[in-house]
Amino acid sequence: MQNLGTAVEQVVGQHTGCLRSPRSGPGDLPDLEPPPAQEMSPFKARIRERHALVHGLLDQGHGIREIARELHMGGNTVRRCARAATPEQLLGSRRQPRPSKLDPFKSHLEKRWAEGCTNAIQLHSELQALGYRGSYQIISDYLRPRRRRRIRVVGPAPPGVRQVTGWITRHPDRLSESEGK
Repeated sequence: MQNLGTAVEQVVGQHTGCLRSPRSGPGDLPDLEPPPAQEMSPFKARIRERHALVHGLLDQGHGIREIARELHMGGNTVRRCARAATPEQLLGSRRQPRPSKLDPFKSHLEKRWAEGCTNAIQLHSELQALGYRGSYQIISDYLRPRRRRRIRVVGPAPPGVRQVTGWITRHPDRLSESEGK
């Protein structure tokens, strides 16, 4: 039995490439968890701190010029902080999203993505047939975050050499249900 076990180990060891390797499944599942909440960026923290400092000094009776000189800030920056009742008013006006050529076609892209079509070249040609005049790169950039969120379904690892040897050398009555009794 020991010689048979050794021979099986050698044969199985030589043919490990023949065993199925773990691969991604045919379908990719959507992200099951929402992305983690982002911490406050250094920019937002600095704006909040600046707003608190300016309003603290204003409450003490200091003037705009004096605050600007003391904090080494521009006068307009201090005025903007003084006019804002909350730091969110300073943060809310930044970087308003501009309209994109892709906006009218995003619903079609979402629908096709849900149907499983993830090929940006194919989606670009479909959108061109619908009247889209933008570039392929805009579509590719729009789809990139969705590609990163996909979870690949990985199958179980192939059985090891010793496991296969055990299956072959054990008496069938001593195999468990999961081992193919």
